[in-house]
Amino acid sequence: MVHIATNVCDFEESPILSFECCAIFCTNFEHVMKQILKRLVIGAFTLCLLNIFSCHSNPNSAVKSDIVWIKNDYASLFSLGCSESDSFLILYSGNNNKTILGQFFWGKSQEISGYTKILTHKRIVSISSTHTSMIAELGKLQDLVGVESKSYISHPLLYNKSSLQPLIEVAPNGSILPETVFLCKPDLFIGYFVNGSDAALIDRIGRNKFPVLWCQHHLETHPLGRAEWIHALSWILGNPIKGQQIFKQVKSDYEKIREKTSHVKFRPAVASNIPYNGLWFVPQQEAYQKQIVYDAGGNLLVTPGQGTGTNILGIEQAIQIFSKADIWINTDLCSSRECILAMDQRISSIKAFNNHHLYHYNKKLNPNGSNPYWDMGCIYPNLILQDLFMIFQDTTFDVEKSHYYLPCSK
Repeated sequence: MVHIATNVCDFEESPILSFECCAIFCTNFEHVMKQILKRLVIGAFTLCLLNIFSCHSNPNSAVKSDIVWIKNDYASLFSLGCSESDSFLILYSGNNNKTILGQFFWGKSQEISGYTKILTHKRIVSISSTHTSMIAELGKLQDLVGVESKSYISHPLLYNKSSLQPLIEVAPNGSILPETVFLCKPDLFIGYFVNGSDAALIDRIGRNKFPVLWCQHHLETHPLGRAEWIHALSWILGNPIKGQQIFKQVKSDYEKIREKTSHVKFRPAVASNIPYNGLWFVPQQEAYQKQIVYDAGGNLLVTPGQGTGTNILGIEQAIQIFSKADIWINTDLCSSRECILAMDQRISSIKAFNNHHLYHYNKKLNPNGSNPYWDMGCIYPNLILQDLFMIFQDTTFDVEKSHYYLPCSK
């Protein structure tokens, strides 16, 4: 129930008027009242016409005013709400204007103005390995009919399992194939986009056929904001309790580790990623990587520009930023100093390289190249945080206790 506060205005007392003033006042008052009455009649007649035509054109449409919106803990790019008869989801883009990408509902109402109804979720196409893993964690694999590419999937319930075989690949080479999506006959399309033209294409073929949910979880600025998206998917898929349980435990574990670093005396400077063909992808100021490194007790070196993604820098410019890094993480597929140095000899000037403080995240890398660090690590950032805490603040790194990270070999 939404309670609307009412503003109450006090009337000031009028001074005593003379007879002449009263006559003038009454004449003006009569004229004003006639004008107001005339406008009220015209306004009422117009409203009646609008109601008649709106009811005639869309008899099942309703405008909901009783929606109670649920406050998220960390996520900022989706909103969940409910009324007595329906559930609601609003999806946002990740830009500063927070543009609405879509508004959806499901429940008893046949139609609600401004919202697209999700009728069922028995045939889902997911073009994100993270969303696919969330669907698996929520126990809804039986509803999955299409994925981006089987080679990206690392969830233990799908990887090298018979349940992976019947799934249709709708973007096996990176680009979405609209005709393949259409052949899947989806009830629901869940994905994310970087290129707006890809999104427009899928929106176009999905119009009046199936709801398209653009879930921009990757643009959240906090690791727990990314993880909280399992709560949104659990509502959509009819298992909200499961989603709430998963996120509640993740949040609790994460915040306990973060508390340990709230008063650390030294935060090591941290470099990340490696160069390719002379270019280095360096995180921006608001990237979630910066937050998780800070929460683990480190200080991630980033580019000056604002944003939640990465900036592409020349190797010389990147080395200037990273030259005094105490620790170097996320060396991609390179698990040795030799491999890293082969990228560019100038890397040898970075402090962390010479001190042998380099770590990769390939402990659970699958033979096909899929890495649960990316999708399962998004759902369970508390496990990544635990590894990073050992790297930044513990005196020794326990390989047996780590989840994803390992030291790079010599």
